[in-house]
Amino acid sequence: MKPIHTRLLVKLKHAVLASTISLASVQAAPVDWVLLVEPSFMDYEIRRSISGSERTVLAVARLADDTINPLTRDEKRGIPVTYAQIEESARKTASSRLANLTPTFVRNQRGVIEYALLESDDPLTASTVLAPDFSETFSKTLGPDLLVAIPNRFQVFVFSRQDQAYQKMGEAIISSYLSATYPVSREIFSLENGRLRSLGVLQ
Repeated sequence: MKPIHTRLLVKLKHAVLASTISLASVQAAPVDWVLLVEPSFMDYEIRRSISGSERTVLAVARLADDTINPLTRDEKRGIPVTYAQIEESARKTASSRLANLTPTFVRNQRGVIEYALLESDDPLTASTVLAPDFSETFSKTLGPDLLVAIPNRFQVFVFSRQDQAYQKMGEAIISSYLSATYPVSREIFSLENGRLRSLGVLQ
């Protein structure tokens, strides 16, 4: 028969091992990252700038059970992940959200498509512009060079860079921004190699 102290030691080792395995499984669990296209006046702790923009940023957040949780500095220090890894995961998340959206194509009197509108109650609708397949989704109808306007979290206007249709829609875009509960930007952006670049503020 083992001494009592020996049996307690064995149980303690098993408990520590079980705790270690449990902790490791939590740490190894995959995280769905998102990059939120948001106004710069919002107080996000972990953010990235957008080329040419002083009004709009990319805020880093995690997606858990369809709840968006902005990343804090304290949380970032405890997570061994690089921004490149976050961005890769976020683009996959954006692609999966884009796949669930059906764009509305708006035509002029001649039947020519002037722009496309992505609109839904998904708060990640704005983030779909970062999807790797976003440009491909609209290339056959609007061409390979795209412009986007993101007045709020739930709307994305998509234009061809080859015409000035976005200027005709400037007033409507600004109105959507000003009336939104969750506004994003009054800027017009180009999409260059899957990245946003601000071309200026709509007036």
